[in-house]
Amino acid sequence: MNPVESVELFAWVGEDELGSGEIGLKQARVPAGMIPIVATKESKVRQGHIREQLDAQGKAFWKRIYLCRFKFDGVVEEVGAKT
Repeated sequence: MNPVESVELFAWVGEDELGSGEIGLKQARVPAGMIPIVATKESKVRQGHIREQLDAQGKAFWKRIYLCRFKFDGVVEEVGAKT
């Protein structure tokens, strides 16, 4: 089994704030700046300061924001060195 097949991603997702209806990755401020909140460990995306920011975003724009788990479904494309 390819190691990538065992990876799970945890991400905060929700509808665009401006009402387009599109669902996308939500961003929050972390030491590296404003970034989409996605990680391979659930504990990283559940940190209090991140959850508080996303809760405030959702309340400000009357939108629900969801913490979702994504499981491997298949490789779409592969680049880089071959092993």
